[in-house]
Amino acid sequence: MIVTLRRGWVALGGLAALIGFAALVFWASAPLEISATVQSGAAANAPVLSYVRTGTREVALTFDDGPDPRNTPAILQLLSTYHAHATFFVLGSQAEMFPGLVKAIQRSGNEVASHAMTHRSLATLKPARVTYEITSTAGLIQELTGSQPLFFRPPYGTLTPVVIRAAQKLHETVTLWTIDTRDWTGRSSAAITATVLAQLRPGAIILLHDGGGPRARTVQSLRSILLALRQRGYRAVTLDQLVHDAQPQEAGAHTGL
Repeated sequence: MIVTLRRGWVALGGLAALIGFAALVFWASAPLEISATVQSGAAANAPVLSYVRTGTREVALTFDDGPDPRNTPAILQLLSTYHAHATFFVLGSQAEMFPGLVKAIQRSGNEVASHAMTHRSLATLKPARVTYEITSTAGLIQELTGSQPLFFRPPYGTLTPVVIRAAQKLHETVTLWTIDTRDWTGRSSAAITATVLAQLRPGAIILLHDGGGPRARTVQSLRSILLALRQRGYRAVTLDQLVHDAQPQEAGAHTGL
């Protein structure tokens, strides 16, 4: 088994491979401290992006599992009201059902990114199925928006070398998060907001959900989050904008773990 870390390759065998894979999955489920230099767009040298080192007060709000006919329009309205933007990691299966919402995300100045075709853990699938999950969603997004997605977030944040390679072949930056609001657990809107504000820092990538279940509390929290960001002098921007505005860094990935 080969696991790619930073810019090098680490060969793992036998028990070490199992330990290495478990560590990779654990990293994918926790907020990483990885930043990468990006020359333009999503051309990151790092295999995984979960934080963008920047000197500007900007953060990226990201929404997974949509689009959803109840929640996505409400979120788009709030973003417009507060002159904010976000990145929506859409499921291909949802995009097929609600193509108009995918187009609405793009028309409103927000960003459409990929969250695979279904919400199955890619670590449990054969390589051919992993490739299908990623490439078919990218093709659908391009068909609906006219643009190839720049970022890919694997369902459950589960990473394997196969997943990383498949995304890289499409020039998609594999993206996790800095702040996990855990809004999918049914937490109160106040708790979701408090989690964001407690961990807020420039360059943070904030994980929220507009699909996958009842998200009324997420929508409620978003208003408070956007207001607090404004009060603290922050801008909510798309991932592509956040990366574009990042300070120049040494090429490659950096880990603060």
